[in-house]
This record gives sequence, structure tokens and C-alpha cells, in this order.
Amino acid sequence: MLDLAVKKVEAPTTFSPDAILRHVTILIVTSDQPLAMADDIAFRNCLVTMRPKTRKGELPTRTTVRTRITNEFKMYFD
Repeated sequence: MLDLAVKKVEAPTTFSPDAILRHVTILIVTSDQPLAMADDIAFRNCLVTMRPKTRKGELPTRTTVRTRITNEFKMYFD
């Protein structure tokens, strides 16, 4: 019965910096969070806790999130 109402989302099986950027962007946009959240040390620590091997360069920043939002917006209207 719930199959018609709930969309099943496949869980990621591998780490990808692009996937992290995509999902952080979705989180910021859909929950009306400030772009600064991407640079917040507590938030970044949460991301690293989920994957301890993560390097600083693999984490999104407010600049990369802003760029992603701008590019997605432009692609939407093209």
C-alpha cells in the first residue's frame, strides 16, 4: 500500500565529493539554511565523523554550494 505513496531512495554505496556537495546543497536549499552552514565547523565535523577518511578538500564550502545553486538554477531555465 505504501509503495504508491513513498518513493524508495537508493542508499549511496560509495563516497563521492560530488554526491556530498549535491546533498549538502539540497539540505541547505530545502531546509532554508544559510550558505554559511557549509563552512560551520560543527557541521563539517559531522560530515567527517560519518567518513573519517574525508579530507578537507572533499568537503563542500559556502562558495562551492553557491556555485552549485547558481549552476543548477541556470540549467533549470535553459
